[in-house]
Amino acid sequence: MNFKYSREFLIGLCVIATVAILYFGIHYLKGVKVMTPSNLYYVKFENVNGLLESSKIMSRGVAVGNVHSIDYNYKDPTAPVVVRLNCDNQLVLPKGTKALLACELLGGAALSLDLKSDGSGDNYKPGDTIPSLFVPGMLDAVSNEIMPRIAEIIPQLDSLMLSLSMISKDQKLSQSISNFYDITNNLKGASAKFNAMMSTEVQPLLSDARTMVNTFNKVGSNLSQVDFQLTFTKVNSTLTSFNSLSDEIQNGKGSISLLLKDPSLYNNLSNTANSANSLLQDLEKNPNRYVQFSLFSRKKKGETDVAESAK
Repeated sequence: MNFKYSREFLIGLCVIATVAILYFGIHYLKGVKVMTPSNLYYVKFENVNGLLESSKIMSRGVAVGNVHSIDYNYKDPTAPVVVRLNCDNQLVLPKGTKALLACELLGGAALSLDLKSDGSGDNYKPGDTIPSLFVPGMLDAVSNEIMPRIAEIIPQLDSLMLSLSMISKDQKLSQSISNFYDITNNLKGASAKFNAMMSTEVQPLLSDARTMVNTFNKVGSNLSQVDFQLTFTKVNSTLTSFNSLSDEIQNGKGSISLLLKDPSLYNNLSNTANSANSLLQDLEKNPNRYVQFSLFSRKKKGETDVAESAK
């Protein structure tokens, strides 16, 4: 009898232990801290947007509790949805705190607490209802703002596609494309000719230009070696000599000055030139007076007398 009682006792104890393990295990998987003291608060939403029980409650990126339960009023569907929040008992909620419900990018919702004081210095007590605020997410912005615009653009896209279809069937477009293809081929040919010209004509010109530049460089180097100061000194000396000669001519010094300024010398030279001119004219008229020659060494008597009389 005692053995039978003890065996039933052990079975009952195992069942209790299993239930306890299941309870704590399920709450642990849900993120509920069963052994940690917590405070219960209430929040009301018109739409929870897929918020789940045991969802974490965040505050500035830190998990400060979880959603204990979500109560939907089946009798009055217009009534708000009541969400019970299980927060750590060390968390102080000042008056002015709001529960923010935001939609996540991949669906679902996230609940967070915006801990801001209204300046009264009072705090919410466990069991109080905290004001709520719905924060539109990216998907809400897409559905509320972008989707209506897309709906407006779709008819325009249809008309645009129809216009493009009509244009693509137009023969003028095909002709234009063909002309563009011909222009492209012509440009390719022109580019090939230009490259050939660059290699056959421009390159020699560039080579000649380089040669000219080298020549100019050599000339410049030679000019840089010229003693310009000495050259200018010689030029100045020559100019000084010319100036001295000019002063002598102006002042009546030297033969050149006498030749230019002495009238008698000029007259003598003029008379000499006139005499020479008369002599030349007489020589042309009577050459026998001045030049005598004979093929024979013996001269005739008459010729001798004529020559003597000419003298």
